[in-house]
Amino acid sequence: MRKISIGFISPYDAMVPMIEELKQGQTDLEISAEVGNLEKGVSIAKEMEKQGTDIIISRGGTAKLIRDAVLLPVIDVHMSGYDLMRSIMLANDHSEEKKALVGFSNITIGAASIVSLLEIDMEVVTLTDASEVETILTQLKEAGYTRILGDVVTVNAAARHGLNGLLIQSGREAILQSFEEARRLFKTLKKNQQLLRVLGQLVTEREQDFMIAAESGIVLFENWLSFERLPIASEELESLKKQVLEEGSSVLRVINDAEFPFSVQVNSWQDRNELLFSFFFKRISASTLELYGGKAEEINQLPQIVTESKAMKNIKQLIEEPLLAAEPVILVGKAGTGKQTIARYIHAYHEKKGYFVSLSIEELKKSFGELHSLNTSTLFLIVNKVSAALNVYEIKELLTIMAAQKVQVILSTEEMPSELAEALELHEAIRIILPDLNDRQEDIEFLVRQFLTEFHQSLGTQPIKVRDDAMEELKQIEWNGHLNELKAYIKKLALAEKDYVIEKSALQKTPVTSHVPRKEKGFIISEKDTLKTIERKIIELILQEEGYNQTKAAKRLGINRATLWRKLKS
Repeated sequence: MRKISIGFISPYDAMVPMIEELKQGQTDLEISAEVGNLEKGVSIAKEMEKQGTDIIISRGGTAKLIRDAVLLPVIDVHMSGYDLMRSIMLANDHSEEKKALVGFSNITIGAASIVSLLEIDMEVVTLTDASEVETILTQLKEAGYTRILGDVVTVNAAARHGLNGLLIQSGREAILQSFEEARRLFKTLKKNQQLLRVLGQLVTEREQDFMIAAESGIVLFENWLSFERLPIASEELESLKKQVLEEGSSVLRVINDAEFPFSVQVNSWQDRNELLFSFFFKRISASTLELYGGKAEEINQLPQIVTESKAMKNIKQLIEEPLLAAEPVILVGKAGTGKQTIARYIHAYHEKKGYFVSLSIEELKKSFGELHSLNTSTLFLIVNKVSAALNVYEIKELLTIMAAQKVQVILSTEEMPSELAEALELHEAIRIILPDLNDRQEDIEFLVRQFLTEFHQSLGTQPIKVRDDAMEELKQIEWNGHLNELKAYIKKLALAEKDYVIEKSALQKTPVTSHVPRKEKGFIISEKDTLKTIERKIIELILQEEGYNQTKAAKRLGINRATLWRKLKS
């Protein structure tokens, strides 16, 4: 098998010795390295093309010029995070100098985040055009800057201005990565001809619903297996084609409002003078089903819960007990304390295979027909308030049927009246009282990190860190809306912040505006409460304050642990 011929054109001298060293272990590559920046690099590349080189490797502006000048594939040696970190740390050692990093956005975006995260005193300047280098360097020199980091062009220009230049060099890992990319690219090129030969056969044998159409709308080919015909309207097709052209990449859209949910993936390509589109359709299993007043979900991933505080650690330990896999549970806590997340955690942790169904207790009867026919494992009932119209006896009968089907019932409520629990025959259900966010100070920092990660993944927000003084201020805020209010506020900060770090000043610019009044700790005694009910409320309050440690709670109540357990079960 012949070796892959690679021409490595380095824009600076210091890269060549490293290339020569690293190529010794590349037995399948024949690498020729030369130095040539910009136009000189283009001249060398053209000569290599004549000599039968398979692939060219270069860097930055030189790679771009070569790509426009030759027909060979050109790989750009990217500046890795390691490269930036090394150069920035080297420059930082010259603490007596004012330092600036000048480059295009592919360098400065990463550099700005490193400088900010490490709190390094260095100006980061982004170029939009190479012609700006001279002007920017003049301005930096007038401002007292003496050391400039950048690529070859920037460093050469810095020398002409009498400034100390420091070249951001590509390290071993970046060069080795370019070798691997060359292997992958060559393998692809080698297969292209073979793929073209078998394409016709694959089109006819592929067991998938798809359609190929021209930009004009003429259908060139279609193959329907799971569908009788094209499952979307012509208006939807036009919308998909427009989106592909606007984004310049493949588009995947999920259609949930059809009789059978399905996905459609759309690509476009230029066939000589005509633009073509391919549409691949695939039926998908419904992981979420809408019910009357609620929904049924398949939960395949364990929800994240933060358990740095003592109360949450004890709750996590409790819900992971094997007993919690089947026993009825009552989750008591204010709105926004995370009751549904705990219920979902119970469902996922104990590896329930059926649906997790959540709905209001008032809607249980209306949804029962659908619910009864589903493969339901967990029924999460939300008790917002108990009205006189609620037929408790009827609900108890429905819950009895669900229990016979091995469905775990989890009730969610802000306050569970003992008489309701008795009427539903849930008086022996395990009660878990979720603490307010203001009682979970140890959890706030980790919750903020979790929310930032979530928004970065789902919304593409920039911030990845909150400065320490800003985090301390977040901990001092009265979160009357609990987790919901904290999450909404962090979302607002993340969307507004265009840098990688949220500073304390961002909190001052974006104050918390809570619509939930702060409630005092304690409990409310109703005129209808019996002595037994009041006693229960006192026990639950002490348990919450003691982080659900029954030994400590019993000691405060002046009773032994066995008596406390008996009172909780009664």
